[in-house]
Amino acid sequence: MLHMAIANARPDTLLTSFSVQGRRESKGIAVPLHVHDEGMLTLVHEGLVVVQAGSQVWTVMPGSLGWIPPGTPHGARWFGDARGTFLYVRPDVCHRLPAHCRSWPSSKLIEALVDRFSGSQPGEISGAYQAQLFDVLLHELDSRAHTPQLLPMPVDPRLQDLANTLLDTPDDMAGIDEWAQRLNMSSRTLMRRFRQETGVTLGQWRQQARLLRALEMLCRGGSVTQAALSVGYESTSAFIGSFRAAFGMTPTRYLAGLQPH
Repeated sequence: MLHMAIANARPDTLLTSFSVQGRRESKGIAVPLHVHDEGMLTLVHEGLVVVQAGSQVWTVMPGSLGWIPPGTPHGARWFGDARGTFLYVRPDVCHRLPAHCRSWPSSKLIEALVDRFSGSQPGEISGAYQAQLFDVLLHELDSRAHTPQLLPMPVDPRLQDLANTLLDTPDDMAGIDEWAQRLNMSSRTLMRRFRQETGVTLGQWRQQARLLRALEMLCRGGSVTQAALSVGYESTSAFIGSFRAAFGMTPTRYLAGLQPH
């Protein structure tokens, strides 16, 4: 479960911070659907977060900053060890951020600003100074490219269970026939329903899930070989080939573009 150090959003404060952390759980750590009047910025330190807001589903990697506008119903599932810093954004300034959910690669400046907001006691930073720091954060976000990593999730509870299991244990080598038996449906029905609900085949979805979990490990400092083997690839070269096909470049080049600067 997630352990949260939460401070209720203060209406007189531009940004109110809280932090979460938790150990890995089977099929991920679920954050139930909820909504709040404030906007929310989330800096993910550890874990892969799959966020669902309405029909939009996307992933937030370690070293990324996510944004959820106010009044947006959303839930999430956190895979791997979880650690993140959250900032409630006062509703009257949320118009300065995007109207839709999105994420950006972090930078040293973003991390320093979030640390400043989260490390201060109530009243320690004056309202005027906090507003100045918020301006700097917004300018920095303007300079960072939007980096969506989409992963469509099925609606059927049985298919959701399958998807969460594959995300949690990406090295699971069970085939479609075995999964169909586990879910008490025919292989043909499983393949048809999964594609109807996600827009991609189960094989395509599984490969994307594996690559995202591998990318999470790479973002935490793991080697390409470690990442490849941990998600079920038999060789590093096969993993690099799949990664290049999905992201247009090798893992090393992709990570170089995400490095804080």
